[in-house]
Amino acid sequence: MAAAMLMLSFAACTEKPEGPTNGDDTNNYSTLLVGTWQVDLMSINEQDMTPPNMKLSFYENGSGLMNDGDVTEHNDFTWVIDGNVINVSTDHHQFSFTIDTMTATECAFHGSYIEFDGNDITGDIRFHMTKTDDGGDNPGGDPDPGDLGIGTPELWESTSTSLTIHAHVTGSVSQYLPQFPNYSCGLIWCQASDGTPAMTSNVYTAGGDDIYYVIEDLTPGTAYNVAAWLKLTPDSEPIISDVRTYTTENSSGSGDTNWINVLTVMPANSTTLSVTITAYFDGDPVGLGVVYNTTGNPTLSDNVYNGFEHVNMETGETDATIQRMQENPDGSRTVAALLNNVQPGTTYYVRGYMQFSDGTPTIYSNEEYTTTPNE
Repeated sequence: MAAAMLMLSFAACTEKPEGPTNGDDTNNYSTLLVGTWQVDLMSINEQDMTPPNMKLSFYENGSGLMNDGDVTEHNDFTWVIDGNVINVSTDHHQFSFTIDTMTATECAFHGSYIEFDGNDITGDIRFHMTKTDDGGDNPGGDPDPGDLGIGTPELWESTSTSLTIHAHVTGSVSQYLPQFPNYSCGLIWCQASDGTPAMTSNVYTAGGDDIYYVIEDLTPGTAYNVAAWLKLTPDSEPIISDVRTYTTENSSGSGDTNWINVLTVMPANSTTLSVTITAYFDGDPVGLGVVYNTTGNPTLSDNVYNGFEHVNMETGETDATIQRMQENPDGSRTVAALLNNVQPGTTYYVRGYMQFSDGTPTIYSNEEYTTTPNE
């Protein structure tokens, strides 16, 4: 791996360009360089430092990928040829190579300055490559998105005024994403009462293919719809993930906000889910429980468990599906219930809900999911 670090830390400095031996012009160099090359020589001051199995792929759209012994993650780059100089850029470095020889089957180039693990090395630095594939991993030259996509955002932490969200680009990232050097990805969100989030407001753009962001300045005890997005080019239509609903924590039971959170969801057995919710309400809701389905983002049009239908509010007696119902010191109420007759080996998505009869919009909680075991 040290060889890979050495390769990708080349600084933007070369010796005075020497004339190429084959007389090709810039356009021919740009055509010849496209493909996959085996690095069969890398030396510094005539000391052989050739990596055992390093390949470089150059694509027609100006992107590239280094494969160092099958390690490709974070080894993408962009390239352009200026005269007889190959200029290459990575996320953190820019460097240049003077071409000595380039034909359809071999290429040699050199430089004079390199940065390795923060240390400057000056000397004669030379490379030689042999072409193994005229088209690289992208023979047609047009960017191929393959199986690239964007994952569903996950909640890492919730406070009364923030949601910490994680998502990432999915698919064969190291194979296909380097073909799109100008890709972007991130998050969009809105209050759940406003519907589906869009790319027109509340948009966060990440700095790489792994998205980690704290959405701040939110309202306590409020549900937010969150989605992740991916644009492979600046002008392409965004790929939008499934929407997930997450709720900020209540501000210490202030009594002026209705809120509900799902605390736990887990299988009790292959056909039963154990669910715990906590809610705070100022008024008399007619529905307090959970909604669930197998596709995500459940609503009252899916499976509904209303805790009020399983408890005698006058006597406090409950049926067998209620494991626990209690009032907490902050005035909130916790309900632990069993959802029967679910299917074995199936993933279920669960949200708490609170419904009122006075026309107040139904309040949904954050979403949790679990998979029942097989019988």
